[in-house]
Amino acid sequence: MTRYAVAIAAALALALTGSGEAAQLLSPPYFLTTMASNVGSKAACVIRNAGTVPVAVSVALLSNNDVIPIFDFCTLNGKPRTLAAGETCLVSGDLSNGSQGLTGNDTTSGSYVACKVTAPSVINLRGTLELAESPSHGFDVYLAVDF
Repeated sequence: MTRYAVAIAAALALALTGSGEAAQLLSPPYFLTTMASNVGSKAACVIRNAGTVPVAVSVALLSNNDVIPIFDFCTLNGKPRTLAAGETCLVSGDLSNGSQGLTGNDTTSGSYVACKVTAPSVINLRGTLELAESPSHGFDVYLAVDF
């Protein structure tokens, strides 16, 4: 009976660790509208490792229009950065008007933005999608969505 228990435990351990597939953490997509004719939008994905083990993260700012990069503190020498326990990284960009633009007040036109994090495990990762007006006197956040 003990041999069977050991065999089952070993099989479970292999099943949990053998695949090596990455996990993803996604923010809900947020619909953008124009604040004023001379005001654009900036977005940032802020990711924090709330666990006790380092985690390599790949972070992307997604939009249905072009994103003009501002900062990417989640890569190091072009590779995903490993966040130590309690460490945070940020990816930000200007949201382009694109072909649809930041127009329309309905969900059939305009722009959407979201954050995507890929890591071996996302259990201890926390994220915030932040939006701010552009130009601004800094990154004055008018919306923050935790995910």
